Amino acid sequence: MRSALRGTLTLTAGLASVALLAACASGAESAPPAPEASEPVTIDVWGWDAEVTQLVVDAFNASQDDITVNYVLQASHEATQTNLRNVMESKQGVPCLVTGTGPLATALVNGWAQDISEYVEPVADRFSPGALAGAKVGDKYYGVPTGASAQFMMVNSTTLAANGVEVPTTWEELVDAGKALAPAGVKVINLAGEDPSTLLNLSQQAGAEWFTIDGDSWTVNLHDKATLKAAGIIQEIVDNDLNSTQTYKDRPALYSYFDSGQLATLPTQWWSLTGLQTNLVNSLGQWEAVDLPQFDGAKKQVATGFANPAIVPVGCEHPEAAVAFHTFASVDPAGIAASEHPETGAISVPTALEDVSEYTEAIVPDNLFAQTPAEVGAVIDEAQAKVIGSFERGPNYDAWFPELQDQWGKFIAKQITLEEALANVEAYIATDLESKGIDYTIAK
Repeated sequence: MRSALRGTLTLTAGLASVALLAACASGAESAPPAPEASEPVTIDVWGWDAEVTQLVVDAFNASQDDITVNYVLQASHEATQTNLRNVMESKQGVPCLVTGTGPLATALVNGWAQDISEYVEPVADRFSPGALAGAKVGDKYYGVPTGASAQFMMVNSTTLAANGVEVPTTWEELVDAGKALAPAGVKVINLAGEDPSTLLNLSQQAGAEWFTIDGDSWTVNLHDKATLKAAGIIQEIVDNDLNSTQTYKDRPALYSYFDSGQLATLPTQWWSLTGLQTNLVNSLGQWEAVDLPQFDGAKKQVATGFANPAIVPVGCEHPEAAVAFHTFASVDPAGIAASEHPETGAISVPTALEDVSEYTEAIVPDNLFAQTPAEVGAVIDEAQAKVIGSFERGPNYDAWFPELQDQWGKFIAKQITLEEALANVEAYIATDLESKGIDYTIAK
């Protein structure tokens, strides 16, 4: 352990070159010089987890003598965003690692995230491809590799069997399954009016790229073939009333509906399983974990999922120390072991690893599935190994996502088509980028 950390610390110091992208960011600065390898350093790490992170910090500090991490507990995700903005504006008390508070490109354009490629690349082989992909803007690492929770699907096997419907393996089959279930009043999927995540997930899975960067100019494209392919599936579901519209804002009602036997499929992620087991009553033991459907004709199986990587803010004087701690916490066996919950003994799935098979069986509840925990764990393993990880959301996500939510709500209410909603959001993005002086092109 000590030698591994020492290896990270002995990286060649020097100023990292600043990418053209960073040059367009307001207030962007080059990375500071790394300290001498023999110089012990202390860094502040920000997060809002009050139960486990301090344990990992303690284990890290005890594992070596080169770095001391001071964990600064934030009140909440929202408080972290506010406090980060304040310190970045004042340039006082800048921490060295901040848990992801939003899309990486937005942090970069705000002038907050520094290029840490020279510190990440030597340890890149310890992270999954999806975690690495999500930490990049262009070809440089502006975030630390942070694992995404991959989607898989739960199907109510009792409901499907009662209606003579097979488990769908493609999205096209899912539409057909919805049509077969409709006469019985069973909905094939839930699409909440406030939550357009299904559109983002299917677009990512289809291969869409809503935002790309070339030099210092963004290209925006919410109308490419991949996006329209995803939108077409969702449009057909809504046009044929194959979906329910239960809101996520009323959790008791939501769980009651999931438990009713009137919903056939539920795309989900590993972290939702405990809540489902706790809140479902009638359908316990009826669910089956299966691979996420693919698009018909897809060349390879992938799983959707993307994360907001933690950043090393501009002004942190010891980025190599931040990357060393993050590596310990995310993929080192000792760091993962230290994340055991003090009361439950649970260890969350270390999603930055490519192979998570050692950890998944333990997080599967006993009564939710018709399958064994090992069988469900294998589905989660497969999804995590194939998670895409990256889906660029551009330099103004905070501005356009609420617009997407609004347009999505109108689509779910059948006031507009999904293609119209996407066109409206794209026009909104263009206007917002124009107002902010950010160079962009709308793709033809």
